[in-house]
Amino acid sequence: MRNFVHSLKVYCTIAIFCFPLICFGVETKDLPADRVVRAALDIGSGATKLRVAVVNLKTNKIEKILANESYTTNYQEELEKARDGAFDEKIMQIGLDALKKSKAEAMRYGATNVVAVATASFRKATNADAFIDRIYKETGIKVHVIDQNLEGILAFEAVSSNVDSHPENLLVWDIGGGSFQFTTLDEKGELTVYRGVDASVPFKNHIIKYIKLQDLSQVQTPNPLTMYEIQQSEIYSRAISQKVDKLFKDKIRDPNTHILGVGNIFAYGIKPLTGGKDRFTAEELRDRILELANKTDNHLGGGDYVNVSVTNPILVLGFMQTLGIKEMDILDINNADGAILYPAFWENKPAMQQESVPEKQHEMVPQEPQRQIESTPQTESPAACHCTCAS
Repeated sequence: MRNFVHSLKVYCTIAIFCFPLICFGVETKDLPADRVVRAALDIGSGATKLRVAVVNLKTNKIEKILANESYTTNYQEELEKARDGAFDEKIMQIGLDALKKSKAEAMRYGATNVVAVATASFRKATNADAFIDRIYKETGIKVHVIDQNLEGILAFEAVSSNVDSHPENLLVWDIGGGSFQFTTLDEKGELTVYRGVDASVPFKNHIIKYIKLQDLSQVQTPNPLTMYEIQQSEIYSRAISQKVDKLFKDKIRDPNTHILGVGNIFAYGIKPLTGGKDRFTAEELRDRILELANKTDNHLGGGDYVNVSVTNPILVLGFMQTLGIKEMDILDINNADGAILYPAFWENKPAMQQESVPEKQHEMVPQEPQRQIESTPQTESPAACHCTCAS
């Protein structure tokens, strides 16, 4: 009996680890020459997201998603608390664990290389260079720290390859933990990116410090928010959004424009809140927000992101109201999707391996010239909009 149980455990273990390869054996083993399995990581300010996909090299489009994983890595949250502006050992270890799990998952699906892009928190951390070198030594993953311009481009290209709308009619809105971007084509057909930093974590912290008048070193969540505090937070969001460039305001007013929200905040925050639909209205969002008044973290269900589960929707609503966005769509797209398709990341890529760290391992990937519009720097105060550009 013991031998039977032992054998059963062995067979179950083998089945668990081999299941992806069995299920996707055709995609990963018998791919034609113009198909390839790629894996990319979006090391965002609040989560590390993995995508593994089959890519058609002729069309440069994703044909099939093989793996889609997300691991909580609150880099921006921890960075905001750090007096020296550096990642501490705890968050770095959490990040490394997420990357190691992601690499193992990617390899199980037949990917021979993982490309990783890092965003706002890695642009700000004083020890980002040393951490990126450590990542390479321990995982073999090369991390590209990208600026907000390339963030916007990656999101736009990924969206345009996944929707039927003509690119000239698209406006893509991405909100992360430490930055946000609007991306669209201008009248000349050139990609234009509006860049701001009053994103999820800074917005939440502003509410704690200036609306609730609490000490950020002692308080990590703004919940519960009273109806009055929700109204004041909404006013602040609207003030931030007033500085969005005229090009984008005009594009939003165009009835032909298709507005899409991408990233985890939209896909895993706004979408569940508004009933799980791909399209939602500003009115629906406001109604759901009002239902969250006076609820504690426990009443809201807890979880890794409960401290922004009310402030994120308020941030989105304020922008929608000011910019006249009556309704918009949500697409589960992040920087990993864009990185999978971005040619510069895949030119002459070697297979993953452990090796010594090359110099300048973490340099930003150069981009073609694009228009970059950034929010106006202002001094932070209880009533001020402090949208400065982090790039």
